[in-house]
Amino acid sequence: MNFRRKPNPNRNHPMYCPYCGGTGLFPDEEGEFAWKCTECLRIFSVMFHGQDDAPVAPAKTVSSNEALQRSLQRRGHVTAIPKE
Repeated sequence: MNFRRKPNPNRNHPMYCPYCGGTGLFPDEEGEFAWKCTECLRIFSVMFHGQDDAPVAPAKTVSSNEALQRSLQRRGHVTAIPKE
């Protein structure tokens, strides 16, 4: 599965200016992805292309009940819920 896709100007707007850290940001006419900082008066662009696949697939997880039972056994407790 690959998450890369064409950038969308309506997604992932910045929360602060990468230059001064200001939060007064507004879309700018410079381009589809351009933002203007009202504090330092800089204009910058932000594009999100997605993410790459993980190099290794994560291992399957156990159920919550099984995780609880394993945790209790590691600590020397008697199982809270009898196994069926």
